[in-house]
Amino acid sequence: MNMKLLYLDVDGVLLGKAKPDDVRVALAKHAGEFIEYCLQHYECYWLTTRCPDGDSTPVIDLLKMYVADKGVMKLIETIHATSWRMVKIEAIDLESDFYWIEDRPTSYEIEQLERHNALHRLIQVDTRRNPDDLKRAMSLLEETASNRQGANLRTGRTPT
Repeated sequence: MNMKLLYLDVDGVLLGKAKPDDVRVALAKHAGEFIEYCLQHYECYWLTTRCPDGDSTPVIDLLKMYVADKGVMKLIETIHATSWRMVKIEAIDLESDFYWIEDRPTSYEIEQLERHNALHRLIQVDTRRNPDDLKRAMSLLEETASNRQGANLRTGRTPT
């Protein structure tokens, strides 16, 4: 059985704030648990402005400054890089079985997801404003695993 693909942003997803009013960037709450869950259930790819050219080294080097747990860091190092030129969505095969964790998709990316009837595959997370948002994202991913009909992650309704 092929694993579903999962595309992960870094800023605003894995890197957020400990408290919404804090000015300092921090590893998002539940990031280690989130990464472990994702790698157990999905084939994971970075989809971030920090590595648009297929090289995950900048992401790994950045996260090393925030991730103290060496086991989690080893897991992070197994996530694949993607390549894209103008917008992140170029890296996604919109006909594939995927989910995308992103804090701020562009209007063009949302339009493309809608055009391909795939908007339900976007999980918007913002750990800058909602420090516990990775917990919510894990719950939504668990729902998709148990819901074979693919309910919309935002509305809970099954697409027609």
